[in-house]
Amino acid sequence: MSPRSDPEFFDAMFRADPDPWRFDTDWYEIRKRTLLTAVLPAPRYRNALEPGCANGHLTRALAERCDHVTATDIAPRALELARARCRDLPHVTLHEWAFGAPWQWTEPFDLVVLSEVAYYQPAPALTDTIADLGVHLDPGTTVLAAHWRHPEPDHHLDGDRAHHVILTTLPHHRIAHYRDDDVVIDVLTTR
Repeated sequence: MSPRSDPEFFDAMFRADPDPWRFDTDWYEIRKRTLLTAVLPAPRYRNALEPGCANGHLTRALAERCDHVTATDIAPRALELARARCRDLPHVTLHEWAFGAPWQWTEPFDLVVLSEVAYYQPAPALTDTIADLGVHLDPGTTVLAAHWRHPEPDHHLDGDRAHHVILTTLPHHRIAHYRDDDVVIDVLTTR
């Protein structure tokens, strides 16, 4: 299989299985969510952006720490599932939007979570996406990046390479770094 980033591929995946990555049961996914919320440096955020929210597991966890969460995905079925998971959370807004598409947000974000999304773009496109992201973020915005470190046939990059692009493109100060055999996590503050 070649690398994928098309909405139809992801929509078909979520139509075939509402939890294709086993967010509910896979120890990697449960542990990663716990790590991500634990490494956030502030106890509370005003407005978070989560591109690639899938079926909303991390969205729900972020909603506990944020006054508002804007979560996006390119797969309509994933968004349906995320809406159902977050239906009791009026401070969560879901949109169909692709990470790397033209920026459409007018409100400032003080937290951006890039969890398992950056490696779906080839390095040149990801460089452009991260440069554009940097233009739209205020100084002091927390950017949390987390990615699976193993090669996957539907990824353009592995997690280490995706993080290298993020770290070399986004003007930032690194607050925290974590890496094990499976995941790499960086917490950055924009400059």
